[in-house]
Amino acid sequence: MKNPAVNKTFLIVLLGILAAIGPFTIDMYLPGFQKIAEEFSTVEHRVAYTLTSYFVGIAIGQIFYGPIIDKYGRKKPLLIGLSLYLLTAVAISFSTTIEIMIGLRFLQALGGCVGMVASTAIITDVYEVNYRARAFSLIMLVMGVAPLIAPAAGSFFIEQLNWKYIFYFLAAFSGLVLVMIYFLLPETAKYMHSNKLIPKEIAKEYVGILKNRTFLYYTLASSIALSILFAYISSASFIFLTYFELDKTTFSILFAINASGLIAGTYINGWLTRKYNYLRIGNIACVVLFGISLLILGINSFIPNLPYQAVVACLFSILFTIGFINPNALAASMSPFTENSGAASALGGAIRMGAGAMVAGLVATFSSDDTFTLFLLISVLSLFTVLFYFILPRRFQKKLENRK
Repeated sequence: MKNPAVNKTFLIVLLGILAAIGPFTIDMYLPGFQKIAEEFSTVEHRVAYTLTSYFVGIAIGQIFYGPIIDKYGRKKPLLIGLSLYLLTAVAISFSTTIEIMIGLRFLQALGGCVGMVASTAIITDVYEVNYRARAFSLIMLVMGVAPLIAPAAGSFFIEQLNWKYIFYFLAAFSGLVLVMIYFLLPETAKYMHSNKLIPKEIAKEYVGILKNRTFLYYTLASSIALSILFAYISSASFIFLTYFELDKTTFSILFAINASGLIAGTYINGWLTRKYNYLRIGNIACVVLFGISLLILGINSFIPNLPYQAVVACLFSILFTIGFINPNALAASMSPFTENSGAASALGGAIRMGAGAMVAGLVATFSSDDTFTLFLLISVLSLFTVLFYFILPRRFQKKLENRK
């Protein structure tokens, strides 16, 4: 199937707006954890399970969407998935218990995660291998506006109206994206097979993708690096609103500052990939991330009661470094695939979100009354990032060279 001409600048903006649904869905209601807990007569850490169920839904949903977008293209599944997201966003506002909200967040993720699978596949359709890292960086730059404004917007809805209006907004925003995709996004798939979607064959395809060492190592590296972000997001409300007892406006400002660290790293990474190999940039970044994490953990060990300004500075530096790792690891993991890029994108996304769900669940289950546990978790995750991005791929490459 011939791929139609695509305006790449417009495509980046549209995919960035589509990707912004994720940060809006996650970040907007964080300032409302206390209000939601009060309304449902539960504890704040239990509300954090609505994040966990969302991550689980994204992980499971992507497994199903992968073969679908390889068979039916990118556009139709996007329209169907976003329609489900819109309906569940409205339904969440009518939740009467925290258990219902947890379940509906799972369904919301099943709809919304189609954007993650399709976006990665679309970039693979349109861009050559060496340009994909920069394309992913640009998309993350566009979507980066969302975490800057999401907590502030959420705080406004909570203080002026009600937390339920956050989900009305998400329904309206996804409706706007739906309209844009329907009228403005061309079908980019170069290959759409006519095979039946047989579970056994799909499973075989996924197993084959997993056997690709390049895919496996870099997917695990990006999953673990992304889990650091999820650990921060899952604990941010408790740390700044409960532990440091800051007001919602200050929380929104601090959240935006930390988000700007991730955005800045992503932007600089996109610029650097024009001049340097994206894999080498990631190698340096993951080693730096591990070093910073150990340094921060050491400081927090000697000074247990760090002021919140110091915690923000630490988190900013960590998120800044992650901005160099995620786009490059994602590009590297997708580099071996063409015809089954949808399935590869889906499996990679499922692994990343599955790891995020596990970390978010750990944060919610093993909560603590200080910041040390968070920085300890980040240090451990940083070590595994170095292992899968830097150490294991180099060993695998040397083995291949020795065989030749």
